[in-house]
Amino acid sequence: MSFQRTAKQTKVAGKMNFKLSLLFLCSFVLVFVHGFVKAQSNIKSQVLSSRSETRKHQRSVVDVVKRGGNGLHSKLSMSSERSYIMIKPDGVQRNLVGDIIKRFEQKGFQLVAMKLVQAPEELLTKHYEQLADKPFFPKLLKYMTSGPVCAMVWQGKEVVATGRKMLGATNPLQSEPGTIRGDFCLEVGRNICHGSDSVENAEREISLWFNPSEICEYKSCQFDWVYE
Repeated sequence: MSFQRTAKQTKVAGKMNFKLSLLFLCSFVLVFVHGFVKAQSNIKSQVLSSRSETRKHQRSVVDVVKRGGNGLHSKLSMSSERSYIMIKPDGVQRNLVGDIIKRFEQKGFQLVAMKLVQAPEELLTKHYEQLADKPFFPKLLKYMTSGPVCAMVWQGKEVVATGRKMLGATNPLQSEPGTIRGDFCLEVGRNICHGSDSVENAEREISLWFNPSEICEYKSCQFDWVYE
């Protein structure tokens, strides 16, 4: 009887120990799952917070750039205007190409395209289409097809307006000393150079004389010494 009672007690104790062990295991699993879920929640919150901060930073960067930022965007915008400058046949024949280029370079403008062209009449007719009804137009075409021209694209702050001032008045005799026409020529029909008279016309003329692949995109090493 004593042996049977001991065995029965042992069996009951074993069941209780098993139940306690199972309860402990379940409690451990619940604690682990709760901790895992909480950790995942914290990670997700951190990720969302990080994304939010990134978006804020991106928006602030965009706003800074739109406002001109540290001046770089503003500087690049100001310096990206382009003008079509052409040295006419008399300027080429008189070996003035280097002198004219030198003046634009010394001013601080950037040369982004240049080529020597024996211009066909068809191209010149498109270029001077606003003068097609003028009585001197045939003479102008004859003059412009008499030899090669040096076609150039110059880039820089207000290069269109400034370039026109540097060239001088259409009539060389009315051009101020120090301008290209004022220094190098006398006759309207031999006024050695052409410059775009507006930003819109500059874009049109550049597209007539150059393919996009012929125009170079680069930052001059003088950029930061020309623009503040």
